[in-house]
Amino acid sequence: MGWNTSVLFVRDRTADEAVDELAITEFSGELVEADQATSALKPDALYAADSGGWAQVWNPRMDVVMGWEPTGPADALVVFFSSVSSTYGFSLFTNGERTRYYVFAEGVAVEDEGTPLPVEAEIAVPTWGPDEDFLWSIITAVTGLRYDEDLRYRVYPV
Repeated sequence: MGWNTSVLFVRDRTADEAVDELAITEFSGELVEADQATSALKPDALYAADSGGWAQVWNPRMDVVMGWEPTGPADALVVFFSSVSSTYGFSLFTNGERTRYYVFAEGVAVEDEGTPLPVEAEIAVPTWGPDEDFLWSIITAVTGLRYDEDLRYRVYPV
């Protein structure tokens, strides 16, 4: 199974604050497991949680998170996984400024702005190019987080 979703990680924000920045404010009262939040099983919602000093907001439709830009100083990472089209990418914001933007499709970089992160040189890339494992290495290097199947996410209908 491939990943087809996007996620915003914002440091020093609560999940509610991060969702508010996306102009979505109504928490449904429902909590879901990580496998639902990080997949397209129910794409008509955002899924938000707090973990390790970072808010994370998953957006299976990839229509809300992808255009996020900080409104002030913020450290953030926006990541998208599209295994259907073999397109993956991330934007890193440091103190509110985009410092790295990298998108690859079919294993070839189509956007490559900013200085590569040190971890990028350390990741063993398969012959077919960067993939989900590559992105999870970036996520872990930037946020210190790993996929946590026990984390519960708040559901925000969109």
